[in-house]
Amino acid sequence: MTVELDLDQLIEDYYTRIHRAAIVLTGNAWDADDLAQETFLVMSNNLTRFQGRSSIYTYLYGILLNLDRRERRRMGTRRRKLRVLGEEAEQGRERGYAPTGSPLEMDEWKQSLWSLVARLPDGQRHAIVLRFSESMRYEQISEAMSCPLGTVKSRIFHGLLSLRRMAEDSREELQQIPAFPLEDATHAG
Repeated sequence: MTVELDLDQLIEDYYTRIHRAAIVLTGNAWDADDLAQETFLVMSNNLTRFQGRSSIYTYLYGILLNLDRRERRRMGTRRRKLRVLGEEAEQGRERGYAPTGSPLEMDEWKQSLWSLVARLPDGQRHAIVLRFSESMRYEQISEAMSCPLGTVKSRIFHGLLSLRRMAEDSREELQQIPAFPLEDATHAG
């Protein structure tokens, strides 16, 4: 059974939320624009495939997460091949050249909590973003990530533990990391 969808209405209803999640996932507005737009491009090419087994909201987040995962894999391979160029870019940064945004913007990003989240493994990072940036319930995250509810709970729990460790290691303020909300504490154990 196929569900009739109006792409313009989907964009109007969900673009802002998808874009916000993309910003958190990518760490900058330029990549987030591309990721959010590509999410809706994929949706437009697959409008007839949506069968309504999940909510359109979680379906779109699933597309977003798959695109982000694909891009990170592609960039990882590219980074390994271009390690020498990366070293040259680092030398350029030391001389005051920043690849994107001003040095102040880059420093703010590096010091923010979300920069720590960006260092988590994909599964934990995606679950943390959907839970704390998008305020999704565990069941919705499970749908968006196409994984069991217990896996979502485990990823959030372990992701928060990893964030605390990273914050301690980088001497970040521990108050910036959210305490385990009651729902998270009761489900993670």
